[in-house]
Amino acid sequence: MLNGVAILVKADTIFLIYYYLSKNQIIMRRIFILSFLLFSANYSFGQATEDLTVELSATTQVSPPRITLNWKPRTYDPPSYVIYKKAKTSSSWGTPIVTLTSADSTYADNAVIADSAYEYQVKANGASLNGTGYIYAGIKNPAIHNRGALILMVDSTFSDSCSARIKTMMQDISGDGWEILRHDVPRTMLDTSVMNLISHDYATHTNVKSVLLLGHVAVPYSGDLNPDGHPDHLGAWPADVYYACVPGAWTDVSVNDVSGGYTANHNVPGDGKWDETMIPTATQMQVSRVDFYNMPAFGTTEVQMMNSYLTKDHIYKMDSLAVIHRGLISDNFGYFSGEGFAQNGWRNFAPLVGKDSVHVIPFVSSLAASSYQWAYGCGGGTFTSAGGIGATTDFVSNPENGIFTMLFGSYFGDWNVQNSFLRAPLCSSTPALTNCWAGRPNWFFHHMALGENIGYGARLTQNNNGVLYQPANYGAEWVHIALMGDLTLRTDYIKPISSLLISAPLHNGAILNWTASPAPGVVGYYVYRADSAYGYFQQVSTLLTATIFHDITGHNGHKFYMVRPVKLQTTPSGGYYNLGIGVTDTATISFASSLGVAVVTPSVQTTVFPNPANDVLQISLNAANSGVVTMYIVNEAGQQMNMATKQLNAGENMYQLNVSKYAAGIYNLIVKSEGNENVTKWIKL
Repeated sequence: MLNGVAILVKADTIFLIYYYLSKNQIIMRRIFILSFLLFSANYSFGQATEDLTVELSATTQVSPPRITLNWKPRTYDPPSYVIYKKAKTSSSWGTPIVTLTSADSTYADNAVIADSAYEYQVKANGASLNGTGYIYAGIKNPAIHNRGALILMVDSTFSDSCSARIKTMMQDISGDGWEILRHDVPRTMLDTSVMNLISHDYATHTNVKSVLLLGHVAVPYSGDLNPDGHPDHLGAWPADVYYACVPGAWTDVSVNDVSGGYTANHNVPGDGKWDETMIPTATQMQVSRVDFYNMPAFGTTEVQMMNSYLTKDHIYKMDSLAVIHRGLISDNFGYFSGEGFAQNGWRNFAPLVGKDSVHVIPFVSSLAASSYQWAYGCGGGTFTSAGGIGATTDFVSNPENGIFTMLFGSYFGDWNVQNSFLRAPLCSSTPALTNCWAGRPNWFFHHMALGENIGYGARLTQNNNGVLYQPANYGAEWVHIALMGDLTLRTDYIKPISSLLISAPLHNGAILNWTASPAPGVVGYYVYRADSAYGYFQQVSTLLTATIFHDITGHNGHKFYMVRPVKLQTTPSGGYYNLGIGVTDTATISFASSLGVAVVTPSVQTTVFPNPANDVLQISLNAANSGVVTMYIVNEAGQQMNMATKQLNAGENMYQLNVSKYAAGIYNLIVKSEGNENVTKWIKL
């Protein structure tokens, strides 16, 4: 908790602020304002926005396992580079693994295991300027078969008018490993009532991970904030993050502010707008919105725009768009006293599309002419425009050939307005599918390079307080942080299979046949089974190279089967097993004897050699069947090291671990699978 007086200095604004700060509330009172309003001009003092980042990419090799980080060396204020490493889910970076000089632009990490991924932070520490870079890099990282449950809140305006395309979207989401819980609600339903439905699902279903708002479902407002710095924009802002906090300590009793120039931002006790400026508890779920309400500039109806969006969303997931994996940056603010808003492009794009595939070019005209999978633009804003970028009407007359967009500027972070500039790209007839207000705070999407969906990065950003990912920038953990578009979207898709046919011989299970995916590089297929169309699809096969599968073990009844292709996808962050969208069909099945449902959980025998080991430890995992295990090393002090997730094939699986830097002593190799744990002791000389 902080209390006091602070001076906030921007290049074109000086604020003297009295502030009270806690996890539940921020109340800010402007006492003195000098000079022009924030974002009215572009100021720079020699530094470039790019210098605030370390643009990371990685190359990998399987044997011996190695991840080599690469970055573009910084010429301004040449820094040293401090490298940290952690498991994806770890909440801290620990101590650095190495410190390098300004002459270095690469680092080879040999303390890795194949079929795994690691997260790296690289800090560039100069005499006067620091920078950061992040990458989630892996060697044949295992496929993500199940992503959890998604709550789909459908504005009933579209229940009938868009029913066919909503069904297709649900099939695509289910086919990507999500369970779906759907509610159709009137747009007049209060946010508290919507929240009651979400809370009930969260409490009664397992592994609920996300909320997707389709249409003009109630827009929560919260706080007393103006992250764009304008006094006339102080008050409550749209806060979809409300739906991601279950339970959330939201109140409507303390904020009493009508000083802003816009009625929508006024916030008084009991008005249905929440008090919280900061997210009151860490978000438990991902949340995003697809909303075309009040966008008359496009000269078409909400229903038409929704159908258009759902169509291009499906086409992209079918890998039927000629998308070029590169990034575009249009920076009309520059360094901006160290905030450097376009660092959101520089830092994110390198691990996603490669540090040499980022182009500094005009926004609207470049996207109208060609494809850029990622695009970032910033400039002095209004509700419907950004200086140097364009206006909402530009997206009416020009295509935006990008998939993932980030925009930043004054006012339009408050997106629930007529002809909103933040929502405008999604209204375009071309496949712009997501957008966010990136700069206050900074966003982090690097996990998407190894198969995560964009909602993962949105939740990570909402919960980032600047400790794990730096710099967070002004507005970290505030309620305005929102993602527009389909949160399930990923960077890489492959063409699905076709012509799935199921025969069900009496008392002989199910026989599946299908036509192979036409995608290059497909290494095989997985088969899944569920008891309902959008329920939990359980993996029932190992990796198959043929296009036939006989399911002989399970319970009798009506079953839903899904087949997904898989390929080893190479990206600027290494490689991962990428699953295509599943194709589904149904049949009524009977088995010779109705048994428990088959579970693909490997029974593993572990052997290590040589033991004792000096530089390299050979690990043999002999699995009775294929499946996923987690393996890690524990030292004598109980510290966990080198955690990795492995996709095992039936039979022997060999791995190498470089242990040359381990201290001499006794260690345990622990291999965990569902219900099983193997512990193997080994000695480091």
